[in-house]
Parts: sequence; C-alpha cells; structure tokens
Amino acid sequence: MTNQTDLADRIAWGRARAATAMALVFVTAQAGSFPDAPVNRPQSLHLAAWIVWAAALLLFLAWGGGLLRGARIRALLNDETTLDHRKRAMALGFWGAIGTATLVYAISFYEPISAREGARLVITFTIAIALLRFGTLERRALKHG
Repeated sequence: MTNQTDLADRIAWGRARAATAMALVFVTAQAGSFPDAPVNRPQSLHLAAWIVWAAALLLFLAWGGGLLRGARIRALLNDETTLDHRKRAMALGFWGAIGTATLVYAISFYEPISAREGARLVITFTIAIALLRFGTLERRALKHG
C-alpha cells in the first residue's frame, strides 16, 4: 500500500466512526434542548448550539470527503462504494424525514407541537438516521473489504 492509500484508509475509518458518533451525540444534544427538558436554556443558546452543530456537520462533510486533501486522496475516499453508501444513507434519511413528519403530524392531533419543534424533530431524526446508516455501511465495507 502506498502512503496515500494508507492515509485514505485511516481517513475512511475515522469518517465511519465519526458519522456514528456524531449521530448519537446530535440526538442526545437535541433531546436536552426541547422546552420540556430538565434544563431550560435561553433561546440565544439554542441558536448558538444550532450554529455550532451546522459548522461541525459541514466540517465533517468537508474533512470526511477529502475536500481539504489532494485530488488523489479525494478519489480514493470517494470511490464507488462510498458513493453508493452516501446514496443509500440519504435515501434512508429521506424516508426517515417522511416518517418523522408523519409521526409529528399524527401526534399534533393529541399534543400541541409548534412548527419549530416539529421542524427540529424532523431535521434531527433525518440527520441522525442518515449519519448512522452511512457510518454502518462504511464500517461494514471497511471491515470486509
């Protein structure tokens, strides 16, 4: 193996682990920020947390996709298998969004849910489902490939 191949392999393993960890931490962080959470924080802190999460997810996409690396590393990181895993993760994320939106709609008949809370639920579960699926597919492929 060349140094670039070794580097791409290490980055791919890190990306697979990071996707799973980020999904779990994201859901946990979001669970603690709803109005009925044990700790009531000001809205400005919620906004700041969302900005931090958006930046972390963008950094993950840039770093994990090899954007900050050379063309050779980027090509190794974004092979056909990874592209298929991304496609499958995004498809599951889409269906997760549809399912979560349907669930939020159904719950709204029994419990009032604001548009902001509903949107956050849909976004949170969509991101988490897609990240978990991508991380799982990548780890499985790296382990057996």
